[in-house]
Amino acid sequence: MLQLTITKAIITLRMMRSIPKCSFSYALYSCAIIWCIVLTLSGCDSPTTTLLSSSSVTLQLKLEAHKDSAQITMLGWDTEGTGRDTINLLKSPVKLILSNEDQVLTTNIASQILDKQTIRYTFSLPGNKQLFWDIAAGEGDLSMQIISSDDITSDVDKIDLLFPFNPRKAITSVISSNWTEDGKFQLPVIVSVPDIGQMLLESAENKEITGYTEGNRKEGWVRIILELPVPTSNSATLLKFTPVVLPMPNGYTDKKRWEAARRGWFNLIQQSCGASGGGNDVIGVWANNVLSDPVSSLLYMLSDATLMVPDLAPGVTMLPILRRSLEYFIDQKTTDYGMVGYTAGGTPAAEDDKGDPDPNDKNYNPGKHQTVMDSNPSVIIGAWSYVKVSGDKTWLKKYIKNLEFIAQYMENRDIDGDGLIESRQSGNDRSRPPRNPDMAWDCYSSGHKNAYINVLAFRAFHDLADLEKQLGKTEQEQKYRQRAEKLKVAFLKTFYNPETGWLGWWRSKDGKLHDICSDVPTSLAVTHGLISKEQGKEMLQRYWKALEATGFNRFDLGVPVCLRPVPRQEMEHYTEFQQFLNGGCCVSNTAYTIDALYTVGMTQQADLILDAMLKRQKEGVFPNGGGFQNGFVDHMGYGAEVFDWNGNPAGYEGHLVYCWAFIHSMLRIELAFRGK
Repeated sequence: MLQLTITKAIITLRMMRSIPKCSFSYALYSCAIIWCIVLTLSGCDSPTTTLLSSSSVTLQLKLEAHKDSAQITMLGWDTEGTGRDTINLLKSPVKLILSNEDQVLTTNIASQILDKQTIRYTFSLPGNKQLFWDIAAGEGDLSMQIISSDDITSDVDKIDLLFPFNPRKAITSVISSNWTEDGKFQLPVIVSVPDIGQMLLESAENKEITGYTEGNRKEGWVRIILELPVPTSNSATLLKFTPVVLPMPNGYTDKKRWEAARRGWFNLIQQSCGASGGGNDVIGVWANNVLSDPVSSLLYMLSDATLMVPDLAPGVTMLPILRRSLEYFIDQKTTDYGMVGYTAGGTPAAEDDKGDPDPNDKNYNPGKHQTVMDSNPSVIIGAWSYVKVSGDKTWLKKYIKNLEFIAQYMENRDIDGDGLIESRQSGNDRSRPPRNPDMAWDCYSSGHKNAYINVLAFRAFHDLADLEKQLGKTEQEQKYRQRAEKLKVAFLKTFYNPETGWLGWWRSKDGKLHDICSDVPTSLAVTHGLISKEQGKEMLQRYWKALEATGFNRFDLGVPVCLRPVPRQEMEHYTEFQQFLNGGCCVSNTAYTIDALYTVGMTQQADLILDAMLKRQKEGVFPNGGGFQNGFVDHMGYGAEVFDWNGNPAGYEGHLVYCWAFIHSMLRIELAFRGK
């Protein structure tokens, strides 16, 4: 084509010798020839793709479909009208893959533009049979129909619709509440793109269509594959993608805040595709993100989300997601002595593990020696929330012995009988050079008596008492209530720091109180009733003054997890100040702060933080529209789930589901959500 065009240009130029060079015709012909060559060189003389787009109140949609092959090369959408549909979500083209006896078929394909919003791909099969793939960008939805002219089951035994998403831009995932035993989902599902939008994917004919997700953390890719029925004569499969805009929950009244938060609410919901190990059992379990590990220690955040907004879209609800995650950790990751595993990829330590490993032990593997103490209470809290929302007494009766067994481990860890549970780790300075945390805040050398862990334990004992009450087990109910109250009696005197006027984080085995200048222990203790509102307000006022004294003013980032550098000897994984857990703004910790400030009546300060964070969440900062995520990064110092005080990324995942717990705080302002 290029050679032919240039040849024609040369011939034409030769013919133009007879035209006076000063004439208008000569100039016009010259420009035309040059433009023709430019178009040919750029490939614009014959576009290879066609743009399908639509715009409605709830959906902006753009996709580019290839003309010469059955591929969608660009796919973008936006459910809030912010223009983010220009972001291509794909790592490679969307394809319809036909197979027979495990061999991918190569067929002749023709394309036809049916109208401005629709393209049809025709696959030619033996015997003059044809399969049609119609893609339509409708007003407010995206549809795909697969239909055949004849029964093609003798030629095709498998049809897969492949969506290869690019998690580096935004970590697209499936939100499903219906998983099969072999790790596949069934429609309907929500295809969720953080800070861009969510689409409900369903079959218009209510056919039982399954699919699966797969991904690779190291290589950075996520694929969603739909397994479509092979059509018989004139049978069709119609898939619909419709926008999901979460309605404001009953009992919440602030429309402006909800509009800023509703798209971000989904960012907390990511389910594992198994990329971090665990096989089919872990697929569909709540995880840090679809490519990362499920973590049991923070299931209470998923349970809080389930309490507040249990229904996401028709056919997609939170309860099965929470239940699947609970059952995974109870059935698959609880030891025979009652400790719940920390991550899906790790293994709880042996019962006689001392907690502080020998730094000279060459066989020590932190992934195989997990001794965290916040997993057990988090699972119990999650179980209470599941039963609270579902009323599922059958499930409760089935799992009550497991929950009691998990609680028994917590009771056994009250080594000195003062009511507080003790971690295996000593918590002493420089006690743990290797990675061996006792909680989800896993960079500190915390241990022994840990305020954070004991707040969760207090809540868990009360929740378990309530579950026992529902089963009419009065003696067991009283046992756990007494256990919670005994813990409360010892709590304040153990963790109060008279030098700062607030709570320290842990008291190590050598008796030292480790106060890393963080509000986390105080804030959690306030909201869970371990200290009075009056005491809490006095402590939080001191904290606020200390915060102001640092000069920190980037409340759009939340608040720093600590206000001064953590001494090196108090961290098992050390980072410089303002990086990661050494004073970084971890976003998730700010939920505790906001909750506590509202609880004690420091409304002005709470509003200041919350509104700044919601503004960032709504408007976005990063190219993918994220305020608190910049896609899947997996590189320390570059992920936007933690920030330094100037707003530079200081995390590693890029997307960490816990960041959006601050939206829960937004709901808990209302009385309707405080008692849940």
